Amino acid sequence: MSRFLTLLGLCFWGVTAPLRAGVGEAAYERGDYVEALQTWRAQAEQNGVTAELLAAIGNAEWKLGHKGRAMVCWERALLLSPRNPVALAGIKHAQGAGGTDRPTQTWSENYAAFLGADLWLILGALGFWGTLLAVLVPKLRRQAMGDWTQRVLITSATLFALSIPGLYGAYTLASRAVVRRTEVAVKLTPTVLGEALNGTAEGDVLRTGRKLNGHTFVTSADGKGGWVKSTELEPIWGGGLPANLDQMQAP
Repeated sequence: MSRFLTLLGLCFWGVTAPLRAGVGEAAYERGDYVEALQTWRAQAEQNGVTAELLAAIGNAEWKLGHKGRAMVCWERALLLSPRNPVALAGIKHAQGAGGTDRPTQTWSENYAAFLGADLWLILGALGFWGTLLAVLVPKLRRQAMGDWTQRVLITSATLFALSIPGLYGAYTLASRAVVRRTEVAVKLTPTVLGEALNGTAEGDVLRTGRKLNGHTFVTSADGKGGWVKSTELEPIWGGGLPANLDQMQAP
C-alpha cells in the first residue's frame, strides 16, 4: 500500500511540476512578477533549487527591483551550471543597464567555469585516489610497478593536476558576496565609527576576505579594498534561495 501511495505521489508530481512551471512562466509573460516569483519559490522550496529555477527567480526579482536578490540567484545558478544562458544574460544586463559592478573573472575562474565546482571536485578526488593507489598497491604487494599500473598513475596524476586550478577557481568564485543593502559604506577599519573610504550599492559583487568584529574585508570590481558589515552582504556560496532581508514588494 505504501509503495502504491509513493508511486501515486511521484506520478502526481510528474504531472503537476511542469504545470507549476508553466504557471510561473505565464505569470511572468503577462507581467505578474509577484505571482511568478511565488510560484517558482514554492517549487524550489518543495523540490530543491536548480540552475534553471534560480535563473528564472533572479529575473523575477530583478523585475521587482530587488537587485541584490537577483544577483545572488544568478550567481548561484552559475555555480550549478556555469554556462546557463538565462543567468549569464541577467548578469550582463545588470552590469549594463543596471549599473551593477562585478569583478572580472581571473583565468582560474574562467577555467573553473568549464565544468563547475561539483565536477572539478569529483575529478580531483578520482585523480588523487587513483594516484595514491597506483603508488601504494605495488609497494604493499612488494611488486614492481607494471605497465598497467604506470598508465593508471600517469592518467590519475594528470587528472589531479588539471583539477587543481579548477578547484581553486571554483573556490574563489564561491567566496564572493553580493551587497544586499541600497547604500553600503566601505570603511577603513572594521568598526562602527570607521572612516568611510567609498561606497557600494545593492547588487554589486565583491570579493571577500577575512572577517573581524562583525565586518568582512572586501575588494570591489575596481580593486579597492575595505571593510563592510557582514550583515550587509550575502555570500554567493549557499546553493539555496537568497535570504529575505527585506519585504517583497513590487516597485
